Amino acid sequence: MIRNYYTDSYKSGIAVTISGGNLSDDNLLDGRAKATTPQGAWKEYNIYIGESPTALPVTTTSDNTVVSNSTNVGLASPNAQVKAGMRVTGGTLPAAGVLIASVTNSSNYVLASAQSIAANSTLTYSYDSEAKIKVHTINNEVIEFVKPAQGFVLPVSVVQVYATDTEGGISNLVALS
Repeated sequence: MIRNYYTDSYKSGIAVTISGGNLSDDNLLDGRAKATTPQGAWKEYNIYIGESPTALPVTTTSDNTVVSNSTNVGLASPNAQVKAGMRVTGGTLPAAGVLIASVTNSSNYVLASAQSIAANSTLTYSYDSEAKIKVHTINNEVIEFVKPAQGFVLPVSVVQVYATDTEGGISNLVALS
């Protein structure tokens, strides 16, 4: 059971499904279409922030295996801070860096495009923007929270979380009711 700041307990929690950002086809957190559900029937939730990086860059490594025109990168030492959606820079990568398409495990990840990287290059992992989350409230308002703390419960009643402008490593969101 999770308790809020007023010592009320939440009875349930669901994993948050983030909407696409197109107001005509967005879904509410409970899965119903916002466009066809009357505002008075919207179900409200408090959103728990599971992960939110506090600073950029997030992490650095210098123990990668050699990468020769491939998307697969291996690390000698596992690093759980490397996440999909981060931009990796350094070594022989382009100055703008390359996005991480997916993470296989804490020692292996996949780049968005094939690259060549010398072994043991100093690589820096970061998000393109600070952590932020954009939500739609029960009062039909759109609010953006910048750099919310990990483990924080947003102080508003939320009906929807937007994919657009929810970025920078915000993940593992739980809708509490």
